[in-house]
Amino acid sequence: LMTAKTIFKNEDGRLFRHLRYTYTYDNENRVTSKEASKWDSVKEAWVPYFKMNVEYSNNEIAVNYARWNSKSNAYDSNIQKSVYALNDANATLMLASTK
Repeated sequence: LMTAKTIFKNEDGRLFRHLRYTYTYDNENRVTSKEASKWDSVKEAWVPYFKMNVEYSNNEIAVNYARWNSKSNAYDSNIQKSVYALNDANATLMLASTK
């Protein structure tokens, strides 16, 4: 399972840190969260960017998305939720709803 991935930008043959993704999984090896951070070259540190949480139930998957709010130091900005319906084979049928 992939727990982290770093994306680099190529500028004139030089690589620069750009984004880092970290993943968590449940006991069935399904992704339960994906967190993204952007590289801040001034601070020389990874800064939170967004987080997606995935919830699984018998017939649907809910994906919750939120952007990082530096004022509150929490993922509470631009909150969105999408719910996907699943068929009997656990394949996605359609986007059931968004908020």
